Parts: sequence; C-alpha cells; structure tokens
Amino acid sequence: MRIRLLGPIEVESAGGPLDVGPRQRRAVLAALAVDAGTPVSIDTLTERVWGPAAPEAPRSALYAHVARLRRALAQVDDGSGKPIGLSRHGDGYVLDVERQQVDLHRLNRLIDTGRAATRISDERRIAALREAMDLWRGDPLATLASDWANRVRRSVASQLISLAGAWGAEELRLGSPEAVAERLARVLGSYPLAEPLVSLQMRALCAMGRTPEALQYYVDTRAQVVEQFGAEPGPELRNLHVAILRGELDEPYPGNVGPVSTPIRHVPRQLPADIARFSGRHDDLAPILSWLNPPSTEDSAPVVSIYGTAGVGKSTLAIHAAHKLTSRYPDGQLYIALRGTSADAEPLTPVDALARLLRALGVSMNCDQEQVDEAAALFRSVVAGRRLLLVLDNAVDAAQVRPLLPSGAGCATLVTSRQPLAGLSDVRQLRVGPLTVPDAIALLSHWVGAERVAAEPEAATAIAEWCECLPLALRIVGARLVARPGWPLAELRDRLADERRRLDNLEFDGVGLRASMAGSYDRLSGSPDRSERAIAEAFKLLGTSPMTELSRSTAARVLARSEAHTERILERLVDAQLLETSTPGSYRMGELLRLYARERFAGPEGEMTGELSDKEEASGSRLT
Repeated sequence: MRIRLLGPIEVESAGGPLDVGPRQRRAVLAALAVDAGTPVSIDTLTERVWGPAAPEAPRSALYAHVARLRRALAQVDDGSGKPIGLSRHGDGYVLDVERQQVDLHRLNRLIDTGRAATRISDERRIAALREAMDLWRGDPLATLASDWANRVRRSVASQLISLAGAWGAEELRLGSPEAVAERLARVLGSYPLAEPLVSLQMRALCAMGRTPEALQYYVDTRAQVVEQFGAEPGPELRNLHVAILRGELDEPYPGNVGPVSTPIRHVPRQLPADIARFSGRHDDLAPILSWLNPPSTEDSAPVVSIYGTAGVGKSTLAIHAAHKLTSRYPDGQLYIALRGTSADAEPLTPVDALARLLRALGVSMNCDQEQVDEAAALFRSVVAGRRLLLVLDNAVDAAQVRPLLPSGAGCATLVTSRQPLAGLSDVRQLRVGPLTVPDAIALLSHWVGAERVAAEPEAATAIAEWCECLPLALRIVGARLVARPGWPLAELRDRLADERRRLDNLEFDGVGLRASMAGSYDRLSGSPDRSERAIAEAFKLLGTSPMTELSRSTAARVLARSEAHTERILERLVDAQLLETSTPGSYRMGELLRLYARERFAGPEGEMTGELSDKEEASGSRLT
C-alpha cells in the first residue's frame, strides 16, 4: 500500500487504486498524509484544506470528510494485515500509517540515501536515485489550489530539481543519454528555467548526436530568462553553449558525480570567522538550531529573525549558529552585511544586495533599482533545488529583507536587526537581551584571563554591571585591559564609574558604543518619514530628562502629549530598541543610552529640559 502525493492524490493498494472521493476529501487525505503518524489539529487541517475560503462550519464539513475517508481507507490493507487507521487524537486526527508508505516521505528517505552513498557504492546510489525519480508523476498535490498546497509544491519542486540533476548526471556517466533526454524533457516541462537541468538535457542530446536540438534548448531557455528577469543565463549554461558551438564538449557528463546535489555550481562559503569566545547564549542558540535543523519539508524556507539593542551580540550569535548549521546546508552559506544602522554607510538597497548574492553564486545581473521583483525572481530561480543558508546581518526593516528571501524549503535564512521584523510572514522572532552577570564575567575572563578576574571578583562584577552586560562593551573593555596588562581591574572599574568618562572608556581601537548607539537614532532622525523623525525627537527629550524610569504619565509631561498619544510614541521607541519595557505602562531607558543622549543633546551647561522647541513642537505634533 502506498499513498501517492507526488502527482494526482491516490491510494495504491494490492487490489488497485482506491477511489478516495472528491477533491476536498483528497485534500483532507493529503493534509493528514504529509504528517503521517502524527496528530494534525483541526485548525491546521482547516487551513490546509480550505485556507481563507473555509465554510461557515468547517468542523462539521471536516468531520463529514473524515468519516467518509475513514470508511474508504478501512477497505485497504496497510501491509501488515490491518486496515489503514484514521483516528481522533485530542483536537485533531492522525493517519495511522508508516511514513515510508507516503511517497513524499519515501522520496526524502531515498534522497538521504543518495546523499550518504559514496563513490564505492555506485550501485546503491543509482538505485536510490532511480527509485526516487520513479515516484514523481507530475505536479505534487495535483488539482489542489490552497496556499498550503502551493507551499508544499514549492518545497517539493526544489527537491525534485536537485534529485533530477543528480540522477541525470549519474545516468550520463553510466552511458544512458536516451533515458536522461526522455525523462528530463518531462521534468523541464514543469520547471523550464531550472538551468542545471537544461545543461544536463543539452549534454544528453549532444551525446545522442542531436546537437541542433541541444542548441535550441539554450536559445529557448535564454529567451525566457531574458524576458522574465532581464538577465542572461548563468555562466555554467553559457559556457556549455559556447563549448557545443566550438565542438569542444569532450564528455557528455559533467565530471565526477557525488552525492545528491545539482551538478557543477558555485558553493559559496561566505560566513565570517566564528568567535572563539562564545559564551552565555546557549538558551538563545538552542531554538535557532531547532528551527533551522532540519528545514521543514512542508513549509516555505524557514526564516529566523534575531533582534535586540545595540551591542547585544546579535551578529555574533547568528554567525555562531550558522557555523553550527553548515553541514545541514551543503550547497553553501551566503553572508551579506545590509548596513541597516551603519554609521558610515547607507543601507544596501534590495537590488544591490541581490546583485551581491547572485555574484556569489556565479550569476551576473543587469537590473535597475526599480526592478526589485525581477531581481528577486532571478535569485529564487538560481537557488531553487539548493540547500543554502543565508545570513542577512544588520537589516533596516522587513521591506529591505523581503525580496532577499529564498522560497525553496532546502534554504534557510538568519536575519539580525535592531527592531523586530514583524512585517515578514512565517518568521520566527528571537529577542536577544544582555547577558547575565555570571555570563558577562565569564566572557570577560575569556578576554583577560581567568586568573586576572579571579584575583578581583568584585571589580569584575562592577565592570560587567557598568557595561550593562552588553557583549560589545565587554569586548571593548577586555581589549583595553589586554592592552594594559599592568592595570588592575579596579582601575577600569573606577573609570567606568565616572559617568563623564564612561563612554570614552567604552571605545578602543576604532570600536565604540557611541557609534553603535548612534545608528538607531540617526536612522530615525534622518528618515524621510516625518513620524520617524518625530520619534527621534522624543528620544532626545526623554534621554535628556532626569528620569530613567518612566510611566505613561511622566513621559506625557516630558513630551507635552496626551497619555494615549505618548504610549504610541513609547512603544515605537521600544521597537527601535531605544527604550525597554517589562510591564505594561512602565518604561526604562538604559543607563548607557541615557548617557549617550545627555552627551549628544544636553545644552552647553548640561541643563536638562522637558520643553519642546518650536521646531520640536511641530515635529512632535506628527508623532504616531
């Protein structure tokens, strides 16, 4: 018995195919089969079967479909002499079959077998690839039109393209170009812009003596790529075309073939070096690794957003997590600094970022700044079928990130930013806060030596607290102490205790907290959006007020606004990581941020004011 989802939805049994029923009942079967053996809640089933077009009484409709489906499946032997079970489990249902009896899960197992096989087990690998290719019968979940079904199709498409590339390369190496040409013609009918498969098809046709047809494949593919994306095909396909024209194609297959992957492509390894002194983030690291390891076979490419205030260690955490995930993403790791809060450079535009990503993958792009959609579509096409990890560091907002996200389920993305990227759909958000005091002291010990810290434990604790347990601040003071081996820790503790010198002592060798904190304020104050400029003015006023703990009412007096209006301002400042809140209606500005605001905005005599200037009054009136 096998449940087949890689094409029209069917149940295949020893007695022949089972009539499952109408389209929506087949959708219920598919929604259960992708999680075979695992309970699926009624809410999830409703979303998968109907999406936003659910009937008025979805539970009743679902119950009717399940009842009829249960009766139909009871006629089928599951292979062990028992009928297929479909049982209630809590607030949902579970399809009681082995996962390997569902062709989608069987496909994943065969692909894993192909990846694990080595050169000394060619027979095992090619057998797994051939069986996997035989499972594909057309568009997965054919006839289903829900958003969920489309997500599954996109996910499976990336797997099928990768699989077909590895299978075709093996068959060419074994001298079977006819089989490759026949099968890839059908696959390319569904995925005509999968350039690695076009390359294999051209090689197969040349091996059969059908060179004109091979050249026509290139002409047709190039025309579609130019029309849809305004760009040329990738260098692999262009170089192959030239080699065929010159009669320089020495062999029909693309070199040695290894485990399942799309052949002959760039494998970028762009991650910055991992930090040797990683400390105190294990509770943050664990969910990231869980969310991205392994990627879902059902949903779109997973995205994890790491956000937090300046200097809290977001980039370090993302890079460390990415290094731990490299084995799960063998087709490469891409890294790009988006410069969202950079003090000395403008943020990258999405088109510029896409151009850099594509260059790393060996693809040139010719798009204007206005052609974001075309550039994004080209990027998604290039990464289709690959298992890539993308790290987008220091993003401005969701609008900058959205075009850069791959869609294939083999890919995953880690994003760091100051503010939460709530505008992204299906994203896991992780707020990173300061270290605990013990973890901060442990990090300081990594920098200056455990013996030095152990000799002055009270001074080490005070330093951690003056640094607000921010990893960037601890890194700076650690570097300063390493450069001053004769200093006792108490010397730096006393320097940090002086408010007038604290920020000066948190700068060393071109790295400082001032520049990091300035990024958040400057992005708001320099924004073309009036409301963002007004939020910056509010930070200026609150930061130069004598209060560090703020309620709605006290902040309203400083800003000369109503409490309701003030609350909206305060929440925007929290999102920008310029204020903290632990309970509703209670806010706090970190001491280092407050010192920065006083230093930058206080008057020449250091006086604090809660009065708005005429310019600020006008600006503040537009706060939203």
